[in-house]
Order: sequence, then C-alpha cells, then structure tokens
Amino acid sequence: MLVVSVGNLNFDIYLRAGGIPGPDERVEALELYTGGGGSAANFALAIARMGLRARFIGAVGDDPLGEMSLMELAAGGVDVSRVKRVHGVPSGIVVVIVDESGVKRMLAYRGANALLAPEDLTPEKFEGARHVHVATGRVEIIKRAGGLAREAGASLSVDGGMALAGRGLERLREALGGADVAFFNYAEARAATGLDDPERIVEALSAGLRVGEVVVTLGAGGAIASDGRRTVRVPAIRAAAVDTTGAGDSFAAAYVAALLRGADMRERLAFASAAAAIKVSRRGARSSPSYDEVVSLLRSLGYTAKI
Repeated sequence: MLVVSVGNLNFDIYLRAGGIPGPDERVEALELYTGGGGSAANFALAIARMGLRARFIGAVGDDPLGEMSLMELAAGGVDVSRVKRVHGVPSGIVVVIVDESGVKRMLAYRGANALLAPEDLTPEKFEGARHVHVATGRVEIIKRAGGLAREAGASLSVDGGMALAGRGLERLREALGGADVAFFNYAEARAATGLDDPERIVEALSAGLRVGEVVVTLGAGGAIASDGRRTVRVPAIRAAAVDTTGAGDSFAAAYVAALLRGADMRERLAFASAAAAIKVSRRGARSSPSYDEVVSLLRSLGYTAKI
C-alpha cells in the first residue's frame, strides 16, 4: 500500500539544555546533535518503518542540508523523486531546544518549504496512493492535496498544526472538509475550541468539522478520538522521555498504518500510543520505531489484538 505525505522537510539542529535563556542571557548547551525533520517528512519515514510504501512530496533548496535530509529519507525507503528543488533558496531549518525532561521548543526558518505551490501537486504524483497525509497549516495545499487524494480514490488525513488550529473552527472546517482523519495535539485542539476538557474538546471538534474522525494526543494523558458516534480514550504508555520532537508524526503514521490494516479505533489509538512512547525515548525527529518494535512493546504490556 502506498502512502503519500505532503508538507515540510527541514534540517533540525538540536541543543539539549538545562534551561531556556532570558533576554540578554546565555545558557550553556549540554549536547548538540542534528538530523532531518519536518512533520510530513518525519511521517513519511515513520510510515516506511511501518512496512508500507512511502512517498514524500515537498520542496527543498539546492544546498547540502536539504540534500542530506533527502538522502536520509531515501535510505529509509521513502520515494523522494517527486520533491521540488528550488534553486537559490536555503532548505528549511529548525533549531530545537530540548530541556532535561525531553520537552522541546523550536525556532523555524521555512526556506524552500514556503515555495511549495498548489500547482506543484499534480495527479501523477498521487498515482497509486491508498492514503494521503497532509502535514501543513497552508489551506491551499491542504485543499489541493485533498482533491487529488479523492481523485486517486485514496483516504486523507490532515495535521495542520497550530498554524491552522489557531485560526478557529470555521477556518478549520473550510480546510479539513472531507478528510477521513484530523490530527491535533492538546494545545492545538484547545486553541481551536476554547475548551479544556479532552472529551468536550474532541466532541466539539467532531461536531464542528466535516471529517470522519478527530484524534487528539494528550501527552501524558494518553490520546482520545471520536467519529461522531463514539469517543474512545486510551492511557499513555509510560516512557523515559529523551526528546519529544517528532512524536506526533510517529503517532500519526502508526495510527494511519493501523487504520489501513483494518484495526478498530481503540486498537489504532493503542498502536499509535505505543509508537509515540518508543519515539520519545530516542533522540531526533526521525527516530520512529519499526512495526515489529511497536508490536513487541504492545505484547509485553499484554495487548493481544493483531494489527
């Protein structure tokens, strides 16, 4: 099964620090590491590790950092042949500050990512797709990719991030209409609805958006989903957090993989939560687990469902 992912590709620079500097203050970093990033690119690699065919569609500059990021995806089994190359523009870069609890703060330069245009998304790039995942807050890209997904007969998931969620339910409804799955983290869902209680949040999103399912990750509180008829919540799987960067992308990829394999909503949430738990125990945005690793963790916890 082919899964197409549309959105950003970045080169991430990580600094692990004991604190965040204030104005005119310097804090010594404890560790430096680098790696590929970008939500859609992370998702594509995570999907490949779930044993599915993966294709990434995005834009990179003609610089070594963009080339390294693409090489990492290709080495992981992701088809990058449809990526747009932009001359004279740097690739996207994100500086990630990770504190001692693994929580991240990010400063992003979009670079070539901003030059991915709707007209760059053509039917041949989506040919053979079983599922399309769009990870961007740009409404024009979401709509174009969604239309091409429908033409290809593929299901559609969207992770618009805070850039989209912060615009409110009406703008979300316009952008996400027709999606099969809409992903949010708690902060995004809270911003979109103005509510605090997870069950009220997911029910408000399910009622207010024209989507098949709403899925909200809650960090240590687990994850919750609703399809408008039922609401399911699963607890978080405990893990020693090292770096939470890319955990949402790993969760979304595992959820989609379980969906395509016919798992029910509770099974999908459990499978995705296990994937995210493994991811946060590792450094870097693209350190998502393999399908076998997720299955092994679930079995060790007593889960017997086959996905």
